[in-house]
Amino acid sequence: MFDGRVVLTLATVFALLAAASREPTGTIVGLLAAGAGAMELHGATRLREGDPTGMKWLVRSQLGLLVVIVGYCIARLMHFDEALIARAITPEIEQQFQQAGLGQEEIMPLFRTAYYATYVVVGMVTLFYQGAMARYYHRRRAAVAQDLA
Repeated sequence: MFDGRVVLTLATVFALLAAASREPTGTIVGLLAAGAGAMELHGATRLREGDPTGMKWLVRSQLGLLVVIVGYCIARLMHFDEALIARAITPEIEQQFQQAGLGQEEIMPLFRTAYYATYVVVGMVTLFYQGAMARYYHRRRAAVAQDLA
């Protein structure tokens, strides 16, 4: 229940922030992730009511969240927007880079590397965590059904 509530709450907040920023991709991804959180809550509720099919909902919620997050990471990796990053670099930030001995031509490769590294790490962590959770729930279906019977 806790994991489902956290996913539902965070995804809803991010969907609302993306919608307020008029970012359709982020809004859709946030809503899909919130849906996965709702699925997890539904599965947990079914289990509390003694229905072993709740485990199927838990597995599907993890796999759904995995697909949504990894898909978003892949989309972001395919669409690095150098102009957007350049507009976000304020004169103060540029001055700090210059004090560190980095010129304008060296700044963008740093941001590009950080951008790609972030989405690769998020995708990998998601594959591991959501994949492991789905596998865990899947392997426990028979034991849960036996306990509930």
